[in-house]
Amino acid sequence: MANLIKMDLRRLFHSPVFIISLSVVGVFNILLNVLFTIAGSFFLGGAGIFQGYDLCNAIIDPFYISLFILPMFISMVSFSYADIANGYIKNIAGQLHRKTDLIFSKFIVIGIHNLIFLFVGAATNVAGYLILSATGLIHITSDGQILAAIVTILLKWMLSMAICSILLFITMGIKNKNVASIVGVIFGTGALGLAYMGLNQGIKTIFHTESFDLGEFMPDTLINTVNVGANTAVINTVIVSVVCSVIFLALTYKVFGSRDVK
Repeated sequence: MANLIKMDLRRLFHSPVFIISLSVVGVFNILLNVLFTIAGSFFLGGAGIFQGYDLCNAIIDPFYISLFILPMFISMVSFSYADIANGYIKNIAGQLHRKTDLIFSKFIVIGIHNLIFLFVGAATNVAGYLILSATGLIHITSDGQILAAIVTILLKWMLSMAICSILLFITMGIKNKNVASIVGVIFGTGALGLAYMGLNQGIKTIFHTESFDLGEFMPDTLINTVNVGANTAVINTVIVSVVCSVIFLALTYKVFGSRDVK
């Protein structure tokens, strides 16, 4: 298993899609922060309105924006399907005692992949605001909840793994990269939000309740709302991420293990 993980890591770090996607996240994160703040300062009358920007928000902010989540899912789909696309998976599986080890190796490496994306997203967002702080456009403060911000990032990572377990099922279980890419785009852009609103309205009408919100139990919504500092959706995040990951990993394990590798 260790050699399999090392091989997958090597393939990941040499993947053009991974390198390009990560670069897009880093460069655009800095540029958009700087350009939006400068534009806001110009149109809204000066830098004073940006004083006191909190460092903790700078750490977790990029993951509210689909531009930084979407490339992560696109890269993940490309990586997990690459072995199948080039037929190399048959050679690998033939050398393993259990071909299902491929599933766990992929999932572990995807976990590292997602951590890298989240780290780069947070680091470049902070870098962007440090650049702005040096120009005097903003003044960065800290409310002392750096640890809460870091834990929030880890919870977002767990949710990203839950979503990736679904994408892994589609790429390695069903073996359909196109469908996985479409689903990744849907999750990454938050497009299911409209569907959740419709289902919420239907459930409220049928059961005569006003308190139900399907988004509170869906990983793509929770990845935008979870916040340890504000104590928002923390328990739901842990439960949903664990349950979703276990279910779809088990499905992938069963489906992949029951078929011949071609």
